[in-house]
Amino acid sequence: MIAVTRLLQPHEIMSPRCVRVSLELMGERMLRTFLCVAIATMSSGAAAQSWRDAKNTASDQVYTSEARQTFYCGCDYTSHEDNDGSGDVDDVNACGYDRGANHQARANRIEWEHVVPASLMPARQFACWDGPEGERDRCERENPEAQAMIFELHNLVPSVGQANGDRDNHRYADLDDSVSEYGMCEIENSRADDLFEPPDCKKGDVARIWLFMEAEHGVWIPTEERAMFVEWMDADPISPWEAEREQRIFDLTGVRNQFVAGGGTDPSGACPWEPGSSVLEFE
Repeated sequence: MIAVTRLLQPHEIMSPRCVRVSLELMGERMLRTFLCVAIATMSSGAAAQSWRDAKNTASDQVYTSEARQTFYCGCDYTSHEDNDGSGDVDDVNACGYDRGANHQARANRIEWEHVVPASLMPARQFACWDGPEGERDRCERENPEAQAMIFELHNLVPSVGQANGDRDNHRYADLDDSVSEYGMCEIENSRADDLFEPPDCKKGDVARIWLFMEAEHGVWIPTEERAMFVEWMDADPISPWEAEREQRIFDLTGVRNQFVAGGGTDPSGACPWEPGSSVLEFE
């Protein structure tokens, strides 16, 4: 007799996943294998099936019209309302953003940024990416486990394209105080050290996304970085918009960010531009 002794959780049914099952064969329990399942969603939402689909879902169903401000800088943007998640920053001057010297052509558009860069995910070590003929695009096309990581909506945020380009795949850090090169957008970028600091009002959001990606997808977090993330979460509590965003993604995918869900909200954790914030203008 063969019996599956572990029930699938809702988020495992909703997206491609490798699930370890224990099989009982002729009365003797054996750990046999990993079964990769890709089961179509049974309810209102579905996991993204491509990078284009992930961006479009984030744009149309998570960051709806009242929430269309960029993650780090709070710049209003307008979606193209097409099927690739593209959009234009309305006016970088209105949000106090100062164009840097690099990637200037990307300053007027939004891009969907991985808070945990794809190159720092376990998928980067998969044969589809790291093998003789490997590349990220191949993982996106062929590997369900890589797709689940790269298309993870909890890890996607809208960013001024230039800021996204400058951040590249830099890890987050607390950097020495200096005058931001981005005007009133309080991000710091150390190209020499490949480090990037988000504004204080987004540090908790960043930390909770990283810890989720570790728990859900096996992303590695160094010990010192983990300690920093814990401090960031304490200093920047869950804002009403962060909780709303998490709920929208859960409604779409069935996947919870357990570091946000049920944690209560505190308006002091909100950036001035967030929906529901009591501070509506830049000072």
